[in-house]
Amino acid sequence: MLSAQTPSNRANAHRYEPSFELGFKPNSRLGLEQHSAQTGPTKKTRILSRVLLSIALSLTMGSTAWAENLLQVYQHAKQNDAQLKISETGYLATLEKKPQVLSALKPRVDLGANASYNLQYIGRSIRGDDGAGFLNLGYDLTLTKPIYNKELQAQVGQVDASILQAKATLESDRQDLIIRVAQAYFQFLDANESLSFSRAETKAIGRQLNQVKAYFDAGRSAITDVKEAQARYDLARAQEKVALQQIDLARESLRAITTRYYKSLNGAADNIPLLVPKPNDVGLWAKSAIANSKGVLAAQYAVQAAQKAVDIAHAAKSPKVNLFARHTDNSTFGEASFDQDKVDASVGVQLNMPLYQGGNIASGIREARHKLHQAQQQLELQKRLANQQTRANYLTILTGLSRLKALKQALNSTQTAARATQAGFEAGTRTAVDVLLSLRETFAAKRDYTTARYEFLLNTLKLKQAAGTLSEKDLVALSKLLTKRTPSNKTTHSTQRTHRKK
Repeated sequence: MLSAQTPSNRANAHRYEPSFELGFKPNSRLGLEQHSAQTGPTKKTRILSRVLLSIALSLTMGSTAWAENLLQVYQHAKQNDAQLKISETGYLATLEKKPQVLSALKPRVDLGANASYNLQYIGRSIRGDDGAGFLNLGYDLTLTKPIYNKELQAQVGQVDASILQAKATLESDRQDLIIRVAQAYFQFLDANESLSFSRAETKAIGRQLNQVKAYFDAGRSAITDVKEAQARYDLARAQEKVALQQIDLARESLRAITTRYYKSLNGAADNIPLLVPKPNDVGLWAKSAIANSKGVLAAQYAVQAAQKAVDIAHAAKSPKVNLFARHTDNSTFGEASFDQDKVDASVGVQLNMPLYQGGNIASGIREARHKLHQAQQQLELQKRLANQQTRANYLTILTGLSRLKALKQALNSTQTAARATQAGFEAGTRTAVDVLLSLRETFAAKRDYTTARYEFLLNTLKLKQAAGTLSEKDLVALSKLLTKRTPSNKTTHSTQRTHRKK
C-alpha cells in the first residue's frame, strides 16, 4: 500500500525528476568526507576494525561470497549430470564388446566330468545273486582353436565400428551438455536482470503515482490519471512476482543439471564484445559441420558397422576350420572281471560348412543389405541436417547482431522519449498516461536488449556445436567475458527453505 501524501511531499512533487538508468546512485563522496572530518580518532578506529573484521570473515567463508562463472557451473554439471552419466556408462559397456569378440579367436578349453552307478540283473527273477553293480567315472578335456573363420573376423570389424560410433555419440552428448548448461545459465542471468528491471519499473511507476496524486490534490490532474497510474502500478507489481518466479524456475533448471543451487552468477557486462565467430563465411562453417559434426561422424561409423554386418551374413555360408585336441578317461568299477579303464587322446582339424538351411542365409544377407541402405540414408540425412543447422545458426547470429544494434538504439530513444515525456507532463503538455506508457516502453526495451544479448551468446555456442567444434575451451573464453556479478535477488519462500536444508 502507498503511504498518504504529506503537505511537504505535495510541495516537493513539482521537483520530481525520474531516473531511467538502472542502478544509478548519486555521488555521496563529499558527504562522506564531511562526516569523516567530524568524527574523531575513536570513530575511525571502530570503522577500521569493522572493515578488517569483514575482510577476515570473507576469507574464512571462502568462495561462497563470490559469484560463480559459467565454467565452474559446467564442471559441476560434468560431475553430476545424469544424462551424461547414462551416455558414459553406455560407452563403457560398448567397449566390453571388443574383448568378447576377440575371445572367440583365442583357444578355448572345456572340461566335462560324469559319474554314474548302474545295477544289472541277469535271469527271469530278481534275486540278490542275479544282480551286479557298476560304478562309472569319467572326464573329457577338450581344446579348440579357430583356424579359418571369416564370420569372426567380420565381427571384430563390426565391433570396432560400433565403438567408434559410441564414442562419437558420447562426444555429441558432451557438447549437448555444454549447450544445456549455457542455456540454463543464461536463463538464470536473464531472469535476474528481468527481476531487477521489474523492481525498478515498479519503483518508477510508484513515484509517478505519488506525483499524479499530488497533482490531483493540487487540481492539476484528473482522477482518471490517478486511476490509470494505480492500475499500472498494480500491474507492475504483478509482473514483479512473475519475474521472481522465473528466477526460481531457472535455478531449478540449473539444479537438475548440477544438483546445486546458485545464488549469484557472473553475467555479461555492458561493454561485452558481441562479434560474429570467425571465419566470416557460412560456406566454411557448413564444410566444417559435414566433416566434424558428431552426428555425422556417428552416422558414418554406423554405415561401417552395417557394412560389416553384410560381411558377416555372407560369411555364414563360408567354411569354418577349427583345430581341436581331446583327452577322455572313462573308468568302470564293479566285479573284478568287469573293472576297466579306458583312456582316449586325439588331435586334429575339423571343418564345418553349411550346405542348405532352408534359405535362412540368403534372407539374412538381404536383411543386412537393407539395413546398410538404411544407414546410408541416415548418413545423408545427418549431413543435410548439419548443413541446415549450421547455416541457420550462422544467419541467426548475423540477424541477432543487427537486432542488438537496433535494440540498443531503441533503448536510447525510449530513454530520451521518457525524459521528454516527463518534462512535458510537468509543463502540462503531456498526460500521466503518456508518462506511464513511456516508462513501460523504456523498461521493455531494457528487457529485450538484455534477453537478446544472452540469446546471441548462446547462438554462438550452438553454431560451434552444429559445426562439430564446440569444446570446453569455448566455455573458458566465454567465462572470461562474463565478469559482471548478478545481484543476489530474493527468491520465494519455498526455495529459501530448500537452501537452508541444503
